[in-house]
Amino acid sequence: MEHLTLSTDGKLATLTLNRADKRNAMDSAMWQQLLDYCDKLRQQPPKLLKLQASGEQTFCAGADIAELQQLMADKAALQANNRLIQQAQQVLENLPCPTVAVINGACFGGGMGLALACDFRIAAEHAQFAITPAKLGLLYTLEDCKRVLDLVGLARAKQLLMTAQPIDAQTAFDWGLVTQLHIKEDLHAAADAFCQQLLSLSSTSLQGIKHTLAHLCGRGNQSAEDIRMLFTNAFDGEDFSEGAAAFLARRPAQFP
Repeated sequence: MEHLTLSTDGKLATLTLNRADKRNAMDSAMWQQLLDYCDKLRQQPPKLLKLQASGEQTFCAGADIAELQQLMADKAALQANNRLIQQAQQVLENLPCPTVAVINGACFGGGMGLALACDFRIAAEHAQFAITPAKLGLLYTLEDCKRVLDLVGLARAKQLLMTAQPIDAQTAFDWGLVTQLHIKEDLHAAADAFCQQLLSLSSTSLQGIKHTLAHLCGRGNQSAEDIRMLFTNAFDGEDFSEGAAAFLARRPAQFP
């Protein structure tokens, strides 16, 4: 079985980490797969992408320790792997469709990088979150730090990054790091319901809003004029025609 798989079901695409026996740790092959899959999704975007993990205890424990030991002996290979990880996370973050991470347990290191690159995070109550480069004499990348800062603010970003201590799921929810929090038994049903809610909405709206917010946060590659054109052009789109007709008829809109 591949350690990272991509499946599609209508408008929904699902990426699954399939390495529960290794706590879903990410090795370089998985990061490359993630990048390849995201490149494919960027070219033919689904309406929604869900990122999930196998097992019940760990979403992703971060780096594969055995591989990391090998990479540490080859500086060029280590640097190449770092570039690969950053590129994969960046492409995931910049996908035009909404992205939802379903966090079924511990979310550490690279797992946090994956989760923070998504738009929404649905977590189980037993999940824990930690960013630990300070334990290794390392730094978090500029892009990773910005994702943390944008979500939780400066004081809490310092606590996460500079103490390297884990926080529980309730704290993550209170800080705004997690979108929804559920008991373990309800996690996947609740995540599916959240995904269905998003799937019922307009792709034009969801993608345009995502581009707008990315621009305001200093991300993405679209200019202010590009963003204004998205707003203007939406009034001529099929989604607005359907949404307006549904509103006037007092019925739910049926968006493609």
